Amino acid sequence: MKADVLAMPGVRSATQYARHTALQLGAAAQRLDWVLLPMLAFALSRMLIFAVGLIGDTFFETDPGHWVAAPDNPFLSLWAKWDSQWYVQIARQGYFIRPGQQSNVAFFPLYPLTMRIVARILSVDVVFAGFLVSNFCFLGGLIFLYRLAALELGDRTAAQRTVFYLAFFPTAFFFSAVYTDSLFLLLTVATMYFARTRHWLLAALCGMLASATRNIGVLMWGLVMWEWLRAGGWRITSMHRRKSWRSLWAYLRRHWDQPLIIAMIPVGLLLFMLFLKQNFDRPLLFIEIQSTWNRENIGPFAVLLRDIPRIFEVEIKRWYFTHVFNVTATLLALGMTPFIWRKLGEGYALYVLILILVPITSSLGSVARYVLPLFPLFIVLGGWGRRAAVDHTILSTFAILLGLLTTIFVNWIFVA
Repeated sequence: MKADVLAMPGVRSATQYARHTALQLGAAAQRLDWVLLPMLAFALSRMLIFAVGLIGDTFFETDPGHWVAAPDNPFLSLWAKWDSQWYVQIARQGYFIRPGQQSNVAFFPLYPLTMRIVARILSVDVVFAGFLVSNFCFLGGLIFLYRLAALELGDRTAAQRTVFYLAFFPTAFFFSAVYTDSLFLLLTVATMYFARTRHWLLAALCGMLASATRNIGVLMWGLVMWEWLRAGGWRITSMHRRKSWRSLWAYLRRHWDQPLIIAMIPVGLLLFMLFLKQNFDRPLLFIEIQSTWNRENIGPFAVLLRDIPRIFEVEIKRWYFTHVFNVTATLLALGMTPFIWRKLGEGYALYVLILILVPITSSLGSVARYVLPLFPLFIVLGGWGRRAAVDHTILSTFAILLGLLTTIFVNWIFVA
């Protein structure tokens, strides 16, 4: 009886139509996975940190006397701590210097400038504008990261793991805070995606903006140029062969304008230096002012030898856990560099190595945040998680630590 019903022309047509529609919807969803999967990672991770942040703020007492970013909006104030006040100050009042004291000239201009522009367009306070900028940039960064990971690994499932690992990384709450991390992630990943797809002008523009967001953004110049050399057939492993150099010379003759386009990347940094020169007559003021934070550059190896043993020497205090995690994040990034070299190439590995070694010349205190834009690290992790047990272990460990560190952050305990 059932077979007879299915054999009826009208029923058969309806069944075929339903199957065809389902296949079309499935194909459409697959075509949009580069948007839908990052959106899912964004939504789930933000739900976690927002819920944990509210609970942590409710049940744990914060020391009095701290700066309150938005007195009329307690939820918004949760995501504006520590360095957030510098960005809010720049967005509201601009740059200034106090001789011998900490001043906001240490912080690069693109993020607070974006906050100010968004605040004026939407007629909202700059704190809320910063919160919006951070979250939308983070979503954009995840979308570009998915596409880049899929391109590098040739595996959409691995790309999905990559964005989830980053979204749930223990310090990923900074992507929703009034900090530069989300904007810097978006610009650096977009720079490399456009470089890998040979859109050199777009890569240069994104890189230029990255160099106006953080001082280490200028390193994108080296990474993009390295990719351009690879596009010309040059490899570090074959640099001793004439064929490699002849291939590069032929490529340069055909595309002589591309290195000039890529040279736009440091312009963001140079414009900030020009601003400092014109207003304070000190173009390197953003470096000079670091001494007011009691940062002494003793070199990364000396810092490692000094800070790693402190795990076993210091007594347990409120900042002890974050110190342990900063040391762990440093060792993780350094330890994964050879694997990044092997999986993604020497350009990515050198980029990660430099971005870790430069900040730790004085301290490991903020490494847990500095690893966030090290997208090659997360791409390699995404490749490692192909086994379900490994994937679940990484993601669950990250999520638990994310909840713990979020609670610490919203209660004005320094994390990174």
